[in-house]
Amino acid sequence: MAVIVWVVIIMTLLYLIQRFVYSMFGLKAVTYDRTFSSSRIYAGQTVVMQETIANRKRLPLPWLRVESLLPAQLVFKNREAHMAINRGDQLQNHASVFSIPSYTEIVRKHEIVCPQRGRYRIASFTLALGDVVGVSGKSVTQAADCEIVVYPRLKELSDFPLDARKFLQSVRSMISPIMEDHYYVAGIRPYRQGDSFRMVNWNATAKSGELLVHKRESMQDNDLTIILNAELLDSAHNVRISRDSFEEALSYAASAAQYMISGGGKAGLIYNGMVEGNAGTVFRAPTKSGAAHMNTLLEAMAGFLPETTLGLSYLLEQLIGERTRGMNYMLLSAFVDRKQEQLIRQLRGQGNSVQLLLMGKEGAA
Repeated sequence: MAVIVWVVIIMTLLYLIQRFVYSMFGLKAVTYDRTFSSSRIYAGQTVVMQETIANRKRLPLPWLRVESLLPAQLVFKNREAHMAINRGDQLQNHASVFSIPSYTEIVRKHEIVCPQRGRYRIASFTLALGDVVGVSGKSVTQAADCEIVVYPRLKELSDFPLDARKFLQSVRSMISPIMEDHYYVAGIRPYRQGDSFRMVNWNATAKSGELLVHKRESMQDNDLTIILNAELLDSAHNVRISRDSFEEALSYAASAAQYMISGGGKAGLIYNGMVEGNAGTVFRAPTKSGAAHMNTLLEAMAGFLPETTLGLSYLLEQLIGERTRGMNYMLLSAFVDRKQEQLIRQLRGQGNSVQLLLMGKEGAA
């Protein structure tokens, strides 16, 4: 009986000693890092999350759990045995369990699909240490500086309704659909989709073997200003538009801008809704060209919220009041009421072209 008592006492002392050792030294010289293969992607694309944990001391770590709250919009493709995920509507608790020998670094990679546009931040992670017998002990929470920005999904030009597709092609090729254009030939360039065959330089084409067209300097720039309506409530019909329709409109807006800028044109953006980190004013990006400007537009769109800051009617009245002429507008909205239709006609009457793209409807007004 005495032997059993002494065995229990010794085992208890050993347990308390190892418990003390792991509590004091277990998390020392332990580093954890989480990175993503890309911080900027488009909706629907896959990104790789890499976890790197290192134990840079002699004491091995039999059980170490790393927990963090991730946005629920980040969807893990596979769930391994050492990983646990508890999903909610907005957040998910992600936990990885490690067993790390002394002086060892472990790297794990997880494929994550990002189906929804937005800005997703990971603010912190918690390291929870277990001792030799697997009992949880000391834990520490550390700040994390991780963010994934998911841009709107890009569409092909062929995905646009026919009228909108023709409008984009005409604007990019500097042919105004409503105004006469005066231009002079300033060289030649390769043929682009949407160019008129009247622009083909047949002599240069015959010599080079490549279809070449006249490069023109135009009195009208191939600029496009995209107007994105944030309103989701059609008060005239008492119908609330779905969030999917708003995301579809964003996808069309980003695709139209990409099409213009990739073809050497310019694109601007007006948004009458809330922008993440914005005080609530109307977002207006001037018409510019270049990849840097396209990235600026995509960064802004990632933070667009479907909350109206200024009604579309008031926005159109502002544009009419600016008395601009020769502008090319593409208005993307889930609906327009009679007053807005009248304002669009008035904007056209000032010498501007306005293409209306209604979500879920083929064609435009």
